[in-house]
Amino acid sequence: MKKVFTLVIIAVTALLSCSKKNNDPTPVNLKDADSTVTIAGEVYPVVKIGSQKWTSVNYRGPGGIFNTGFLNGNNVMHGKLYTPAEAAEVVLPTGWRIPTYDDYLTMLITKGAKQNSDGSYSANLAVAQSLITSEGWEEGGGNNYSGFSALPTGFYHLENFYGTGNGASFLHSLTAGAAPDFGFTIGPDQNGQPFIYLGIVLLDGDRCSIRFVKDN
Repeated sequence: MKKVFTLVIIAVTALLSCSKKNNDPTPVNLKDADSTVTIAGEVYPVVKIGSQKWTSVNYRGPGGIFNTGFLNGNNVMHGKLYTPAEAAEVVLPTGWRIPTYDDYLTMLITKGAKQNSDGSYSANLAVAQSLITSEGWEEGGGNNYSGFSALPTGFYHLENFYGTGNGASFLHSLTAGAAPDFGFTIGPDQNGQPFIYLGIVLLDGDRCSIRFVKDN
């Protein structure tokens, strides 16, 4: 049975904040966090976010496709879009992995997501803004205080590109060791502001960007 790509939120709901004030007022000093990791012969910058280290640009190694929806072409920051099967073929250095659901949840909590009485988590607008760049987004860009540097590279679904200019989607697995078959997405809400969706189910053939994570 095919899995349907739908904006289903599992445990994390991003709530629109009426205030534009950020709850993380100190931008990350990328020079202090300066380090790299080499994957498939390419060097990727790394940023520390809480107890984790993340690659801060999208993977662009073997396989994958570029998002041809960019009118001005692609650059190395955009990277490529990959299927879960292609992502599973990536050989990573010791300690590095394709993120799990819990890895992304940990990052969101680090940036200010709060637990609700029912056990779910809510990430307000400030959390979403801390993960995305100010440039490239059609509406509601962020401040990138985390250094995660999400760009609106969109995703590939049913043989078409979506979200170009206003969304970013990244593959993740539900549990450690499982195939990366779900998506972490930062996309627009009904007001065009950044909104977080975690645990999006993917359809066969869907493609998303890839980031990698390592525990400190």
